[in-house]
This record gives sequence, C-alpha cells and structure tokens, in this order.
Amino acid sequence: MKATTIHDFSKDPSIFKYEDVPDPEIKPDHVIVKVAACGINRYDLYHRMGGIRRDITFPHVMGADITGSIAARASDVTTLSEGQPVIVAPGFPTDPADWDYTPINHAPTYTVTGTILWGGYAEYVQIPARFVIPDNTGIAPEKLATLPLCLMTAMHAVKTLGQVHPGTHMLMQAGASGSGILCIQVAKALGAKVITTVGSEEKIETVKSAGADEVILRTQEDQVGRVMKFTDGRGADVVVDNVGSAVFESNMKSLKKGGIFVNFGLVSGYKVDFDLRNFFFSHHTLKGSMMGTMEELHEGLELVRQGKIKPYLDKTFPISDAAAAHEYIESRKVQGSVVLLPG
Repeated sequence: MKATTIHDFSKDPSIFKYEDVPDPEIKPDHVIVKVAACGINRYDLYHRMGGIRRDITFPHVMGADITGSIAARASDVTTLSEGQPVIVAPGFPTDPADWDYTPINHAPTYTVTGTILWGGYAEYVQIPARFVIPDNTGIAPEKLATLPLCLMTAMHAVKTLGQVHPGTHMLMQAGASGSGILCIQVAKALGAKVITTVGSEEKIETVKSAGADEVILRTQEDQVGRVMKFTDGRGADVVVDNVGSAVFESNMKSLKKGGIFVNFGLVSGYKVDFDLRNFFFSHHTLKGSMMGTMEELHEGLELVRQGKIKPYLDKTFPISDAAAAHEYIESRKVQGSVVLLPG
C-alpha cells in the first residue's frame, strides 16, 4: 500500500516520504480499515519533531483522526462487517492487558492513535476492533475526520473536568483552532456562555458561527478586562486553554474565585511562573486534560448526530502532500481542521 512515512524526527515537514510499505496483516481481535480520510492535529506536528515519544520504530506512519470502512476483519470479530463505514478511536492502550482499564485514558500504555502503532497517513490501517466505532452520522468522511480527537478532548476537558453546565461562563483560548471550535460547541450544547480569543479578524466570524457569545481579538484587546466585563466583574467559571505559557498569567487573572482552569495545549510553550499565593487564596483548581474515554467520544458523537455539533473543515490535502498540510497548520492561518485524503 501507499503511505506517507517519516524515517527520522525533524522540524522540517519535508521529512515526509510518500512510498510503498507492506500491507497490514490481520491479527486476532483486529480489523483493517480502508482509510477514507485522516485529520491532522497539532499533536502530529509535535510528534514529527520528536516532541511526543522518541521510542518509535522507523519508518513510521502517523495519524489519529481516521474515518473509512472495514476492509477485513479477524475471524473472532463479530461486531463489524466488511464494507461498513467506521470511525477509529483517536487513542487507545497499545497493550491489550490495558484495554479494560478505567478510565481508559489513564491506562499505562494509552496513547494517541498513530503515536507508537501505525496510523492513518496511509491507504489502510490495522486497529483493535473494540476501538472502531460504526459510523451512523451521515457526515462525509473528510468532514467527519475533523472530529474524533478534538471531540473526545472537548468532551473530557469541558464537560468532565471543567464541569460546564447551564449558566457557566467559560473562556476558551484560540477558539478558531480545531480543538477550540469543538470546545465552544460542546460548551454551548451544555448551556454555557462562551467568550473566546482569536488571533486575527478573519477568524471572528468562524468562532461566532460555532456559537461564541463574545470574541476577544487577542492582538488588540485586553483579555482580562473583556472577561470581567462579560462576567459582570466575577471572572470566568472555567478557562479552557490549548495555548500554554504565553497566556497562563492572563488566564489565571480571568478566573473567578473557585474557578477551574483546564489545560491541554502548549503551542506557545510549557514553562510558567506560578504564584502559589494567588492560587490558594483564590481557591482555584488546575486540571491537566489528555484525550478522553470511549464513553465521552460516544456522547460527543451523539451530539453530532443531533446536529448540536458540526465539523469545521478548513482544507484537504492528498496524503502524498502531508508536508504541505503541516506547513499550512504551522502558518496559523487554519480555521477549523486540515484533513488528508488518500489517492
């Protein structure tokens, strides 16, 4: 089969190589998925650079957000049928001994799909059957491939950890990013009021269409002042951050007393100065969020089926041109998600 591989880590996207690789061979409890589309996450960029795991075997095929159809199944798999449209879970434990771990995203060998085992930058991928979901969304594969990882992350960060509910005032950083758009939509589906940041004027309408009540143009406006005005001086109940160190201080100042800060991103850096006095005097709660559970993914997909959450596809690239897709994401011009298509 054809696949886009890396043979080493590099900050340069030109490291990708489109080449022939062996077809996956079916194993017990597994299925082979014919890839229809594979979404790209910023996680992929970090992985290409060697910033996630360095203990992988080369050549390697990345890619977590996979949609497609069942091409083959092991004889012991009875829950899926050949030709059936499916969604691949964007993360699962690599060790079968951890498959029943609860919560599964805390399992010792849990990792994002395509991190250690091969992922979706290819024509076919082998996946444990229990981590493959029948697709009954009615959404085109290339649009559906924008959802799994960010949707699972949003459900976990916003609902489970952020405890967002009707009346919650939430600040979402980088609302026009793939994860930001999904977090906004999940929060709105839960009845929250959402204020979000964007980096340029052309992204304002995108986040408003996703449901944002107010938008902060971070290059020109004072985030803390806008949040305080939005919350009548109380501060946000919840801050969900996918940016990292550059906005950490302003995020903490935007929180109300007793507020919850949830982080799952570090695009601007991962080291911060932290004042413990303000932390405990203000009764703040800090939570780190990594992926989510299968139950959260299923719950998010039900919101998709109900029309409460929709995909935001910015642009598609052929899998053979993964380098250009990564360069486009690095440009920070993306509004929504970028997806690779085979063929």
